[in-house]
Amino acid sequence: MTLNQSSGTSGSRIFSKLSRFMVAILILTLIMVSNSPPRAYAYTGDFSPKNFDFSSLELSESGPIVPTSWQYYNNNPDFEPTTSPLNEAVGNATSILRAAPISRIGSEVDVIEVVDGVWILSGKPYGSVVIKSDNNTLIAVSTGESAEDGQLFREVIRQEISDLPIGAVIYDHAHYPKGTETLLDGDVPTMIIAHPDSNEIVKNSTGFANPNISELGPYLDARAKIQFGANLPEIGRDAMLVPQTFVVGAESAWIPADTEVADGETLTVEGIEMQFFHAITDTEDTLTIWLPNYNGYGIVIDNVVWPQNNLYTLRGDRHRPPQDWIAALKTIRDLQPDIILPVSSGGNPIISKEKCFDAVTSLMDMMRFINDQSLRLTAQGVRPDELTHHMSMPDSLLQSPFVNEFYGQFDTYPAAQPTFNHGWFSGYAEDIHSLPRAVYADYLIQLSGGEENVMAAYTAAMDQSEYLWAKELAVNLYYAVPNNDTYRQALADVFRQLGQMSPGAIVRNFYIGAALNLERKIAISLTDIEPTEWVTENPAEAVDRLRIRIAPELATGVAGVLEFNIDGNRSALHIRNSIAEFIPKPDEYYQAIDASVETLGDNFAAYYRGEIGVDEFLANSSSTTGPAQELLSVFDEFAVIPMYPDNRDL
Repeated sequence: MTLNQSSGTSGSRIFSKLSRFMVAILILTLIMVSNSPPRAYAYTGDFSPKNFDFSSLELSESGPIVPTSWQYYNNNPDFEPTTSPLNEAVGNATSILRAAPISRIGSEVDVIEVVDGVWILSGKPYGSVVIKSDNNTLIAVSTGESAEDGQLFREVIRQEISDLPIGAVIYDHAHYPKGTETLLDGDVPTMIIAHPDSNEIVKNSTGFANPNISELGPYLDARAKIQFGANLPEIGRDAMLVPQTFVVGAESAWIPADTEVADGETLTVEGIEMQFFHAITDTEDTLTIWLPNYNGYGIVIDNVVWPQNNLYTLRGDRHRPPQDWIAALKTIRDLQPDIILPVSSGGNPIISKEKCFDAVTSLMDMMRFINDQSLRLTAQGVRPDELTHHMSMPDSLLQSPFVNEFYGQFDTYPAAQPTFNHGWFSGYAEDIHSLPRAVYADYLIQLSGGEENVMAAYTAAMDQSEYLWAKELAVNLYYAVPNNDTYRQALADVFRQLGQMSPGAIVRNFYIGAALNLERKIAISLTDIEPTEWVTENPAEAVDRLRIRIAPELATGVAGVLEFNIDGNRSALHIRNSIAEFIPKPDEYYQAIDASVETLGDNFAAYYRGEIGVDEFLANSSSTTGPAQELLSVFDEFAVIPMYPDNRDL
């Protein structure tokens, strides 16, 4: 059984349209093979976008397969990074090469015809699965992360697949249902199917996160921008080795689902029998879709079998319990599919029962190893941040191309397991209290005999490839004198080195982003703010979120109830004891209103987003009463704070 070509598409056309990313992968391979002997981890399967044959690839890496040990970063003088022919980015291409044969990520959206009547869009990692129905319509699974995606997917479907109307839409999870309206473009589906929690999760999500604490949504979005390299240059050593397509906060064309499916429920969708299974993976509303007999094939469409795993995400989000992900994989394994279509994770079609079984089992065992070893060591008293020093992925698991670090990195996963259970405290008494970072830096530098001695030790560590030790020294120099350009550059240099050594795209992006911020070349920040549209559409919730901006040093001795009337929506804050209590119904509150502000939504949004100050906000308001200015002055005005500022205020 092999992948079909798209209808009317010749092999020469397929090759001519091969994405720049895949061409770059081939060149990277040739460069790395010529620079070092082949490793024993070549993959010879037939996974490939557009039927290009990767079977002859022998993968040769610029570093070890898995940097599970601190010695990789601190005692690896022979490491030589690879320079991408695509954009001159410098980094570790080990896992990119391992994942390339099972990935459909590329620079252009195109079509893979899997079997007659089933297609999957390549290029975007979340390109739609398209199914021809028995009702002479199309069924689309996943619609993209933005209105722009939906429009692009529709154009490709119309040009390469069919002019049939889209008769049904299925959301496989909450990250990529945001291109629906533009994908439909006037088509009226009989149903939009999703997990019962999907609508609520999408509605409450920020740009990319589904936060447990809604007030921290913008903070998680700021971290997501770093994770996805939103501010990294497109060309040069600091560009991403694989250019990313994600845009945090892009315009959405989401349409709420109108058909909820229970776990295990079977539906006839446009004449096709489908069964739906609930799963928890990177979101809690994941659906696995099972077509038990589509033209003689058992087909799974899923957000479970990832070609690049990420069991914990550095951007921060809800916990991803390995046990739940493993349970979802078991469900797929037990179905014994002929074909797996990893719709939202950038994976190529997996074809044949044997290859489906191998992929699923490899991922299950990798996750089980991470989870069980993390818990085993925790039960022995190992601190969360020390777990990774005692774990190394078994060679037997590394034989599978699905066990790779193209996206997430194994050594970032273990600590997430025990901390989800017991929180931040390790159990060791010395971890209860600590000095402020800057104060610790002052003490360390004093003990070392001054800044010159620490800088000399840093230089020696860099010369000896002891990069983790060099990082510790540079961090303390920065926190002692954060506006010193030499110390900032020292920390930037070691961050860039660590980023270039890291096989995981996420880890690399955080290191490189931090380096560029220290060099004052880009504005990397852990602060972000909701868009104007959100504020004007949710005025009461925005007022409520002002609570977390109250500054105790400004609020000492200040008390009163401040009412906001924003486009006729009334709510209030009771300020007292350096806190602010949100009052959703001021008329029913036990204390009378002391001050009020009546204003338009756009004016309040400008104040909320830090675009204007208190004085201008009040001047632009329709009316104010009482000590409104005094009460408003206890709140921080929003401002973007650099990740590595020039001062010691934070």
